[in-house]
Amino acid sequence: MTKKRLTHRGAEKLGERERAVGLDGDDEAARWLAENDPAPAPTEPKRTRKSKTLHQWRRRQERGSG
Repeated sequence: MTKKRLTHRGAEKLGERERAVGLDGDDEAARWLAENDPAPAPTEPKRTRKSKTLHQWRRRQERGSG
């Protein structure tokens, strides 16, 4: 039996679990990670960006053909 391939989301979740488990707040490595490896900034939802871009594209198309 073979293992399933790791998906991008699966790898992200695995990394989150590994970072969360076993880190003691007093640990020197944990302090270094907290200072030098900040949490990623939240990304803008694709839905909002797509809607805005789509409307802009449609307006440009209408102006170009008129």
